[in-house]
Amino acid sequence: MMRKLALQFLLVLGAIFIITAAGPLILNDPYHDGPHSGPSNVWEFVHMFARDSWALLLIIGILLSIASGLGLRR
Repeated sequence: MMRKLALQFLLVLGAIFIITAAGPLILNDPYHDGPHSGPSNVWEFVHMFARDSWALLLIIGILLSIASGLGLRR
């Protein structure tokens, strides 16, 4: 029971990483040129982080999803 719950949690976490990595493809760039450049709230901070490291987030998300999917099949 706990193993299945942990694998489902990893599957959801992997999906969150994949969605976060895909965010910069859909949304506008939060960077601004000026004295007050940078994130003005948490969502812009997450978006800037995702834009800088989208490949890493995508790889981690895919690996977590595959690993938990294989674990749930067993």
